[in-house]
Amino acid sequence: MTRRSWFVTVAAVLGVALLAGCGGVLWLARAGDTDERDCAARVAAEEATVRTDRRWTEEDVPGIGAYPEIHWQVDYPSFACSRAPGPTDRRYQGVVRLAPADARALAAAYTWAPVTGAAPALWPALAGYVPDGVRWQRSTDHDAGGTEVFLDPGEALLLFTAVDT
Repeated sequence: MTRRSWFVTVAAVLGVALLAGCGGVLWLARAGDTDERDCAARVAAEEATVRTDRRWTEEDVPGIGAYPEIHWQVDYPSFACSRAPGPTDRRYQGVVRLAPADARALAAAYTWAPVTGAAPALWPALAGYVPDGVRWQRSTDHDAGGTEVFLDPGEALLLFTAVDT
């Protein structure tokens, strides 16, 4: 093998390796974009879902009791698909139909004051579960640990917004 043919062979091998490497980098970048788009679509679907499972307990929302009905959602105010390590904030909002006895007990257990001014902000998908004419009351001594609670004891209805990181 002459020096010239050896040089051409080495150059060809390096060229093929360089092209393969660039193709691999582009493939990885595209795969990352696809993963991010898939994650964003999953998060959007999760945020749009109104759940009815009994995830919330007395430990999460004191006084909630053995409620007969709940509708709740999750929201990710920060970018849930980030690859950076660290907590991902989640906000939850739920509308809970309480058992009448639990609503009375909750009303008696804390000091409640009528909500004056604007009503608490309901997430659009949950607004249909709150009847017209609800008279929300709020107790600041009930709110704890990032959970805000509103109660209408006459309707046996509770609204909570919770933050989890």
